[in-house]
Amino acid sequence: MARLAAAQPALRAGAAELVATELGTNLLRHAHPGGYVLLRKAGDGIELLSVDHGPGMTGVAPPVTGPSAPVPGGGLNAGLNVVRRHSTEFDWYATRRGTVVYARLGGADAGAGGGWWFGGVNVPLGGDGESGDAWTVVPGRPPAVLVVDGLGHGPAASVASRAAVGAFEEGPVTDLDRFVRRAHEAMRATRGGVLGACLIDAERGELSYAAVGNITGRVFTGARSVHLLDRPGTLGTHLPVPSTRVQRCAWEPGSMLVLVSDGIRSGWSLEDHPRLAQRHPSVVAAVVHRDYARPSDDATVVVVRDTGRVPS
Repeated sequence: MARLAAAQPALRAGAAELVATELGTNLLRHAHPGGYVLLRKAGDGIELLSVDHGPGMTGVAPPVTGPSAPVPGGGLNAGLNVVRRHSTEFDWYATRRGTVVYARLGGADAGAGGGWWFGGVNVPLGGDGESGDAWTVVPGRPPAVLVVDGLGHGPAASVASRAAVGAFEEGPVTDLDRFVRRAHEAMRATRGGVLGACLIDAERGELSYAAVGNITGRVFTGARSVHLLDRPGTLGTHLPVPSTRVQRCAWEPGSMLVLVSDGIRSGWSLEDHPRLAQRHPSVVAAVVHRDYARPSDDATVVVVRDTGRVPS
């Protein structure tokens, strides 16, 4: 934590260590049967997620808060007020299934850009080391979203996934078929992998999706949801690039995209999590991962929605 924080110029000295200590202490004191803290670089700051199976706090959090809104009550909540005071952005979600606490330290929210709000969770097999999964969101017109899973686990799988991310971020992605071919070539020097990519054209009211291999997702609009489907294949092999079929569905104001790797069980659902869609996208991702991750694989969840249109 100290090394990661020292490399982020927007962090106040000691703030990250204090927040991580408070979150870890809350887990030890209040979370039974325990929990964990996830962290990642986020722009020029750090994002931390405390995740447990509860019971912890009861009830569901109010609307997403900035650093000035206090967490009511004592006990666990008193510790979270320390976290809140040091956070650029703070949010939490609690039910009988457990509690997730989100804290961003540093500059402006790296998950908010160009009218879009996004966040994600990427946890390696065993909870430590390099993940073979990767994800990225490129805000723009239209915003582009990628989840990639390198074959296997560990450093070699990570090299494969990073190659696909590099191809995704090197220039504007406006054609998903063309990007899949570019990713196939970029991954040829690696062990290969699978991926799913989205373009969200809010002006046209359309989301486009292309996947090679077992990356899936859903688009939520109010009480309706549309499943995003994968197609068989592997990228980066000596075989020709697999054929793709671009799936299209409606994207309306208030829609939310959830994209997952196969480290998340196929039966995942938001129906048992009241008002979860109102939370910060990283909180949504952490809840899905907590409740539906497979213990035998890297697992990734990415969530994207409109910053100004929060579903009710």
